[in-house]
Amino acid sequence: MNNISPKCAVELLEVIKYFDKELQENITPELINYLNSIKDDSYYFEINKNVPLYDNDFMEETIKVLNEIIGK
Repeated sequence: MNNISPKCAVELLEVIKYFDKELQENITPELINYLNSIKDDSYYFEINKNVPLYDNDFMEETIKVLNEIIGK
């Protein structure tokens, strides 16, 4: 997971906020620190809470990394 793009890092940090507690506990502080260190501060991404999480417009890369994180 070392080749995560800065925009993907922004999306990942946002979506991780919406993980249930059990899944959040599986996210290492190192991963969070890494994502924060590479994120694109000029890229804004917000979860649309009016639609199911999976209906948000994530980049393909974000979906791929999320699948790696949750073990699918």
